[in-house]
Amino acid sequence: MSKAAYMEWYKAGSHAVRSACEQGVAAASKAEQHFTDSDGKTLAGDGRTMLEQHQKAFVGFLGDIGEQPNDFVDQIMKGIGEGVGLSLEAAEEPEIVDVALVTGEQTGLHYFIAAYGAHGAAAKALGMPAHAETLEQMIEECHALDRRYTEVAEASVNPAAAA
Repeated sequence: MSKAAYMEWYKAGSHAVRSACEQGVAAASKAEQHFTDSDGKTLAGDGRTMLEQHQKAFVGFLGDIGEQPNDFVDQIMKGIGEGVGLSLEAAEEPEIVDVALVTGEQTGLHYFIAAYGAHGAAAKALGMPAHAETLEQMIEECHALDRRYTEVAEASVNPAAAA
């Protein structure tokens, strides 16, 4: 792969991940409204804030490489959102809604971890160490939020659903 082709991939991927962040902000906002577990509600708000910052970072990355955000819709995140929507429709009790929301939020976080990792490796290879460093921080933020969701699921959401 030529460096020019790799840069084109990085540009296209940056548009996609920026879109995924935008979709993640909307999903976290919905989750924040629908959680009955107060800790889950707090985590969703924290996730929304985090993804707003990540989206701004991607807008900055795009600007650094001479691009403006476009109207591209990330299809992977769209699919995650549709799957979570179906899971929520199947949830007949508030406790199960909380389980579906935790599962959906964590699925989205895992996608971000993978996407940020791929982009960080590309940024490093393409000679953009500041992008790579920022992406590594973003990965760590996602891991930290994922761990917090696991703690809430284990401490309150899953036991409430199983009761």
